[in-house]
Amino acid sequence: MPFIKQERRAIINEKGLHRLAQIEPGDRCYVYYKQMVEAWKYSARWTTAHEIYKQWFTNTDPGYDDDAVALQLAWQVFFQLYVMPYEIEKKKLNGDI
Repeated sequence: MPFIKQERRAIINEKGLHRLAQIEPGDRCYVYYKQMVEAWKYSARWTTAHEIYKQWFTNTDPGYDDDAVALQLAWQVFFQLYVMPYEIEKKKLNGDI
């Protein structure tokens, strides 16, 4: 989760992630999320989302070309707009786990 305490954000922003006494998973998430949000605020376009996704995933998997990125992003939009509303409705109908 990127929404870490303000004190940790200040240390990371001023001195860098490595200056924390102990790095927690949320600290790394904050750094990545902040970079993504800054890129989005600079240029809020689908191309920006594509480039952010491509940048992060081609660093870990060279197989992520433009087609693979577009497919992944299309899946995420489909999942959010169609699958999750369906699941939420089924949860209301059938009860939570």
